Amino acid sequence: MGIFTDSQISEAVEKGLLVSENFNHGSLTPNGYDITIGSVRVGEATYENVMVKPGTFFLVGSREFFNFPDDVTGQIWIRSSYARKGLIGSFGFIDAGFKGNLTLSFLNSSGKEVEIRAGERIAQLVFSRLESSPEKPYSERSGNYQNSRGIRI
Repeated sequence: MGIFTDSQISEAVEKGLLVSENFNHGSLTPNGYDITIGSVRVGEATYENVMVKPGTFFLVGSREFFNFPDDVTGQIWIRSSYARKGLIGSFGFIDAGFKGNLTLSFLNSSGKEVEIRAGERIAQLVFSRLESSPEKPYSERSGNYQNSRGIRI
């Protein structure tokens, strides 16, 4: 399993893969791509910008629409600037063949309010190529969130 470099990500995006909508060249890292905030859900309300109170669980929907080939998967890591503010993120492995916006879950574990704004980079996505193609990609296994738009619960 190899990790994609910035140039490999750019090449794939030019072919309509990995990030097929709202790709931002400035979000590339040497070995990944920084996911930007599209919207934030706290409780039952959805915002573009919000102050999240201490101890509050919230969800972030990616601005980007992702288009994973059947032999590429991804891992998400919280950006250290948000970890230093006291945010804790719980992320799943992105399955090969997934297409859609991502929904990320966070907890403000700090003792202060933290501002979350649309357009900011909140987590890094690292793309990896599988050593072989899966027997069945995500769309054929469960595909519960396939082609999802916005924040999905």
